[in-house]
Amino acid sequence: MKKVIVTGATGFIGRHTIPILQELEYDIHAITSKSDRNDLRQDINWHSVDLLKPDEVTGLCRTIKANYLLHLGWYDNPSDRMISEQNIKWVEASLHLAREFAGNGGKRMVLGGSCTEYDWRYGYCSESITPTQPGSMYGECKSALHKILEKYARKQGLSYATGRIFFVYGPYEQEKRLVTYAIRSLLMRKKANLSHGHQMRDYLYVGDVADALVTLLTSDVTGAVNIGSGRAVKLREIVNLVGEKLNGLGLLTYGPVESTFDSPVVMADISRLRDELDWEPKYDLEDGIEETINWWKDEIKATTV
Repeated sequence: MKKVIVTGATGFIGRHTIPILQELEYDIHAITSKSDRNDLRQDINWHSVDLLKPDEVTGLCRTIKANYLLHLGWYDNPSDRMISEQNIKWVEASLHLAREFAGNGGKRMVLGGSCTEYDWRYGYCSESITPTQPGSMYGECKSALHKILEKYARKQGLSYATGRIFFVYGPYEQEKRLVTYAIRSLLMRKKANLSHGHQMRDYLYVGDVADALVTLLTSDVTGAVNIGSGRAVKLREIVNLVGEKLNGLGLLTYGPVESTFDSPVVMADISRLRDELDWEPKYDLEDGIEETINWWKDEIKATTV
């Protein structure tokens, strides 16, 4: 039986992996820190577990004895995610989870990594060439965890990979993130105050990110694999596309907001994703933005009724 533990299952990306895993007939054991499960889908197994509590994680792994692990859980407060010391706690928790998973029959583990592990001064990020010299606590912790898990997996005979996720947008994204901020502002006919917008970034629709991660999980590919589109687009072009679709170009104001990570270009080399996993996205930028806009229209309508 294909039994999988999914951490971060109620998160932005994690929730989109669940229906894909269901289609592949996995026995899904999804982790949530919520005690109230009324708003969670009822057709999978939910476990209320605090991943920062070792005893709970040990009990979980001993009970489930899963052979697959998709680990997407992490500290994700948008206000301080990049600098918080909580990242260190999540390294510790992830290592404990990996040990317990491996010690209870685990065979294949995929970690949700990040493009912030790379040195963004290089712009074009290749798994085998670009240095992993992060500019943040978050990136440093993700990078350190990957290096440790690679060696640990090799010693334990565990199949392991990390999907280094680049820039993501789509339904359920946090409201202050770029694409969602622009969409919500324009839907409510408010001004969107943005940075200069000339930074070029590699954005991928969340449904495609989830699909790529599941494809990686079901493969035997190991090591770091970039999850991106392989194409860098100016942030201004992305936001202008939102403006055009919502007839709100006049509400977009560029320049007054400073960007913390202002590297000119950050994009993924997706050779491994394309060639070794035979994967390609289902959504182009325009279709993904359209899907996201429609989702937010319904969400805003539901909350204002």
